[in-house]
Amino acid sequence: MALLTLTAHISDRVLSRDILAHVGVFLAVVALSVLVYFCYAYAPRITKVIPPSTAHGILRVVAFILLCIGVQIAWNGLAALLTKIIRP
Repeated sequence: MALLTLTAHISDRVLSRDILAHVGVFLAVVALSVLVYFCYAYAPRITKVIPPSTAHGILRVVAFILLCIGVQIAWNGLAALLTKIIRP
């Protein structure tokens, strides 16, 4: 979801910056794909090494970050909607 929001906001009038922005998003997609692959491939080993309390803490931090991203996406959408309603 955050990736879709980022790609929607990277359009620029200068072609070179637009291309660089899209290349950056593509590299981020590749990096995240590799990271997710390794996390799933080595999940049993990772869960043996990390204590349950640490894993719970990591999950809480990730949940908070996702909440912040969701609030930002909602805020941007509401701001755009209210701007169009207030100033047609």
